[in-house]
Amino acid sequence: MKHSILILAATLSLIRLHGQCTACTPDDSRSPRPFGFNPPALYVRPNTDTTLVIYFTFPDGVQFGNLTVYPNYAIWVDSLRLDRGLITLQNGQPFKYDASNPDNGGIQFNQLHRHKNYDPSDPGKTANFVVYQNPGGTAGQTPPIGCARVCIKGGAQTGSDTLRVKVRAFVSVLGDGANKDTANINGTLGRVDTIFRYAVVVTPNIPSSLAGRSPSSISFKLTPNPSFGETNIRFELNKLTHLTIRAVALDGREVYRHAGLYEPGSHAHALRLPAGVYLVSLQEEGHLTYTQQLVVLE
Repeated sequence: MKHSILILAATLSLIRLHGQCTACTPDDSRSPRPFGFNPPALYVRPNTDTTLVIYFTFPDGVQFGNLTVYPNYAIWVDSLRLDRGLITLQNGQPFKYDASNPDNGGIQFNQLHRHKNYDPSDPGKTANFVVYQNPGGTAGQTPPIGCARVCIKGGAQTGSDTLRVKVRAFVSVLGDGANKDTANINGTLGRVDTIFRYAVVVTPNIPSSLAGRSPSSISFKLTPNPSFGETNIRFELNKLTHLTIRAVALDGREVYRHAGLYEPGSHAHALRLPAGVYLVSLQEEGHLTYTQQLVVLE
């Protein structure tokens, strides 16, 4: 079973924090399709308290031969880690998830955290998870969605960082309760743990393409993502369109640009980049820019 680092497209909402970091409300219209994060990267200003909501969608179907499996997902909140520590909590303390009192932490999921054993061979192995039940059904129609409210402060140092969190995809033949809780983090049919890497950028200049844009009308995804070199940009158009394709490194350097006129229908554009994290965008001439994050591994 393969699970990508989930990627995303546009709409960043920045507001001043008042009071505690409270839970968010999922929004299907802001949840990227077929899966990913919205916004594609976390941009914050230096020395500034910021509250924002990250919307996410999990892959709803995984193929095993002729069989479509709909896994559930458990976000391993104890594993939240920053590579460089460029953001903090709003009180200046290191960014972390507070399992003992989530209201004091820097991140609130729309689901309550559950303290679970995750290894049946060792009762002592426990951790905190938030569990999202896959509703199943028709592939592509009913993906599991969620959100997380992040209450943070940009540090004095500008630059890029990476937030890492472990996610477990699991399949249970026993079913889950209506509260999306489960006693079976292990999965009776199988499980896969994936480390998701979410780009964090501390900068005084928030890209305009991430500020308040409406959802894309162009179907657009990167595959594979993460990649080990070559990635295909796959997109659907419903009319003759002039597109500019760009790849920008997190430090703002444009590393790739291509412009062309495309007929209606399905298209694939090959992109080969060195290892790193990039924002790949499609811009329809005179219209919005649609952006997703691409991770290229060594």
